[in-house]
Amino acid sequence: MHATGSGDAVSAWSDTLDALMRERGRALYGYAFVLAGSADAADDLLQEALVRAFKRGRGPESLEAAHAYVKRAMQTALIDAHRRASARPQRDHREADRVAPDPTGASSTRDALLQAVQSLPPRERTCVVMRYFDGLSSTAIAADLGLSAGTVRGYLSTAIATLQRTYGDFGLDPADALEGGDEHVVIMTKGGTR
Repeated sequence: MHATGSGDAVSAWSDTLDALMRERGRALYGYAFVLAGSADAADDLLQEALVRAFKRGRGPESLEAAHAYVKRAMQTALIDAHRRASARPQRDHREADRVAPDPTGASSTRDALLQAVQSLPPRERTCVVMRYFDGLSSTAIAADLGLSAGTVRGYLSTAIATLQRTYGDFGLDPADALEGGDEHVVIMTKGGTR
């Protein structure tokens, strides 16, 4: 009888995983791409998050819980990878004072935004994605990442200053980063489309 119960549990998480990939796979991959910065890295990040979520033959049983858990696992995996990499000295290849041209089309806007966000260090990138793509407040981000709200606001403020200095105005208000507001803020370039 125990084997049947175990089989039911495996079937439940297997069904949840199938539904998650069928219904939310594209959205999760897009989220991974924004966090990771390339298709290969996004594939790896999403795969690692799925393994974390569904390891040992069990995982979240509802689609909503699985979706939230996988997103959280991607954020954590990105930060963990950065911690491991920071133990090894690496050269920073970014051009700190580069200013990107003002994009005019939606595709150019999206590409410029993606490039700008990917240029940020992983902790700042994760906070920016959670604040401006997920619409979370600094308090909610802090709770999710196990940081203080002040630390999150610091990451957001530094990230916005870097983005504005190196890429121009994406419609981000530095005061929003300091306040860590509760409203969803849409990132867009000045004069650009969403």
